[in-house]
Amino acid sequence: MTRVSSVSMLFKRGLARRAPLVLCAFLAAACDNDAAKNGTREPAGGEAVYALHTVVFDPDFNATSYVSISETLDVSEADLHTAREFPGWATIATVGGRLLVADESEPRVTSYEITPARQWHELAALSFANYGIADAGFGRQWFLDEHTAYVELDVTGRVVWDPTELTISEAVEDSTLELKRGNLELEPGLDRQPRLRRGPVMRPFYYAEKTDWLEYAPTSQIAVYDPTTHHESRVLDAPCPGLHIGTQDEDGNTYFGLWDALPKLALFGEGPAPCVARVNADGTLDESWTPDLTSWTDGRFVMVFRYVKSGRALANVLHQEELNADFTAGYDPSVGEELDTGEHYRVWLFDLENETAKPVEGLPNTSWGFHAADIDGRSFIFLPYADWGRTRVYEVDMQTGRATERFDTTGWVYDWVRVR
Repeated sequence: MTRVSSVSMLFKRGLARRAPLVLCAFLAAACDNDAAKNGTREPAGGEAVYALHTVVFDPDFNATSYVSISETLDVSEADLHTAREFPGWATIATVGGRLLVADESEPRVTSYEITPARQWHELAALSFANYGIADAGFGRQWFLDEHTAYVELDVTGRVVWDPTELTISEAVEDSTLELKRGNLELEPGLDRQPRLRRGPVMRPFYYAEKTDWLEYAPTSQIAVYDPTTHHESRVLDAPCPGLHIGTQDEDGNTYFGLWDALPKLALFGEGPAPCVARVNADGTLDESWTPDLTSWTDGRFVMVFRYVKSGRALANVLHQEELNADFTAGYDPSVGEELDTGEHYRVWLFDLENETAKPVEGLPNTSWGFHAADIDGRSFIFLPYADWGRTRVYEVDMQTGRATERFDTTGWVYDWVRVR
């Protein structure tokens, strides 16, 4: 099996669903005024600090994580020689000007201060091992505010903890969600790039057949948690399969989209088609927002939908015409393999107000997933090469829909965030 095939399978067949990194995610720090109001201490130094997280695979696909620090977004590469190295899949978040790292080796979060000289100063660590949690990576964490976050516990439960003080409050296990529906099992969606958002925490779940990850229920469930008691206040039924955490617009509406390569059976008319669901700022499903995004893309399926700003979003669009397949002849596993390993997607810009979409100019074809970051009003996307050994980082003009390559670097870039 080729390198790209092996890495693609790793993420598509659920192994990475259980890894602490679960595709690296950062938590954007709140502003200094909010930190002061919440009682957090002033970060060291007054200069901007940015963290770029990259994962490098060895020939056997073992991962090593690197975090490089800079004072500018105008960098030429991820400098792994000066970066902090973490074994395996380490996840990173930022709160109140501090950098949090979740280990792969044990369910522990460590807090660091980055000094003005870009030195790492370890502050404290918190373990979740006593709660039987094996995976405390930030892909399985959900942040309400700088003092409240949830770690996934036994699929539907949550351990409530304070990411600023690094203390645990309680474990809450209530849920109305069934663990199985026929041959389909409940799978939690992942917050692959968690951010502080307005409103209560909302966690998506979906039902899937977990042997080959081909069969999915046509709806997903979004659990909404009370911000005071942290109990499940209601569950929304969203009319889309396989939803993961989405992104939030200026009015507080949250868009939930797909990550995994779900169009396989849908392409052959044998499974539910991917779509995007929107939840209102008050935590209710927006049943009036049901656009057929495929009508904006000439019938092509839409994945990895990310709202960015000013009514515009980026998403990965499958160009199934490149597969040279007969989609009326029943599911073909060889086509499914090509979807896993090939580069048949293109990033498109979506204009939600005018209900139009177009490919972003200046970008190559890419695989099924991509990561992005919106920092200081600038929008970046990270496209890995076919062998996952390098990443091209582009800046996208969200008005014109043009991309400019900023740098090309070793490893798989997952996110870029302003720490303070």
